[in-house]
Amino acid sequence: MKLRLLLIALVVFLYHPAARADGPVGDFNEDYRVDMSDLLFFANQWLVRSDTPADLNDNDYVDGVDLALFADHWQEKGSPIVINEVLAHAHAQASDWVELYNLSSAPVHIGGWFLSDDKNDLERYQIPAGTTVEPHGYYVLYEVTQFGNALDPGAKKLFAYSENGDCVYLFSGADAVFPNCLVAQPFGPSETSVSFGRYLKSTGVYDFPTMRELTPGAANSYPLVGPIVINEIMYHPAVDADAEYVELLNISGAPVTLFDPVTLEPWRLQADTGVDFRFPTDVPVTVEANEHVLLVRDPGAMRRYTVPANVKVFDWGSGKLGNGGEQIRLLKPGDVDENGIRYWIEVDRVEYSDGAHGDTFPNGVDSWPTEADGLGPSLNRLFPSRYGNDPNNWQATIPSPGSTND
Repeated sequence: MKLRLLLIALVVFLYHPAARADGPVGDFNEDYRVDMSDLLFFANQWLVRSDTPADLNDNDYVDGVDLALFADHWQEKGSPIVINEVLAHAHAQASDWVELYNLSSAPVHIGGWFLSDDKNDLERYQIPAGTTVEPHGYYVLYEVTQFGNALDPGAKKLFAYSENGDCVYLFSGADAVFPNCLVAQPFGPSETSVSFGRYLKSTGVYDFPTMRELTPGAANSYPLVGPIVINEIMYHPAVDADAEYVELLNISGAPVTLFDPVTLEPWRLQADTGVDFRFPTDVPVTVEANEHVLLVRDPGAMRRYTVPANVKVFDWGSGKLGNGGEQIRLLKPGDVDENGIRYWIEVDRVEYSDGAHGDTFPNGVDSWPTEADGLGPSLNRLFPSRYGNDPNNWQATIPSPGSTND
């Protein structure tokens, strides 16, 4: 046993990667450090054929390949603290806040760490000495009493997060255990009393969407879904390239008008490849409960589908959807900043793929259905009321523009 441990350690000690913002490979005890305790666990699993975390390459055997992977991350550290939820648009006199969460299995002392809204000035607010976040515990920082309060000794430079979108920076500085860890969490424009929070998708990646409820100091709620969702996408028609469309669905149970009478701005649909459609303003569009609306590239090309006669159809004009995948967003108007720039609040977002880009997924598997990539089917949302930016809520089926998905 001692010889085995010494041989493994000889390889491992040659590697000293820098700290990063997520948990490192080889952190078997989930304390966000790859150290001797993890090495001891690995040594005990050496040449074992079993389902063990030490099988880093998932070949059901702990061997030299796993040793090389483990050595690559020796003494690596990741921040065990993440930015879990943010409220940047509080109501009336209520406070904005930032919620931190301890991912690890051990208490983490964050006294002396810094919070900021500026990547060029990370030390704007220093967290009080002695502050500890318990394992899988929460810690909430408030603007009115902490990072925006001149009476707080940790407030080196007062700041507030913008309701028009911003980025939260958490920096560990010269912390003795987790030095120089930087966690950055961007977020977009938001409505009053609506927060953003971490949400784990089926792909193993976290999104930071708007939340259904505010939960400072507690587990996040489910993401806010609706009132209008992206329900079907035909991004690569089999025959006519112009027969692309995006179907929207009102899941709210009440009429929704795609126009803001205060800002005099309509809702819009954007896609990364150049689609940017704004709904009419002369006669604002109202979508009834459970009603479908179609946005199409070419109304004439839609004749190849069976579209119910009462369905509202809009030509999005220039631009097309990406055959390899892209991001589609449904937006509604938000505030205008001091420079006269309009900000747009995200109502729904789908970043789809064609099933052939495993290199962009953490596990190497692109789980979006390949059948929708030019083989005839469209992407259909399985459960409209569930979070949409996740491939596990989509399937490839026979196109049904304007009708309930199969």
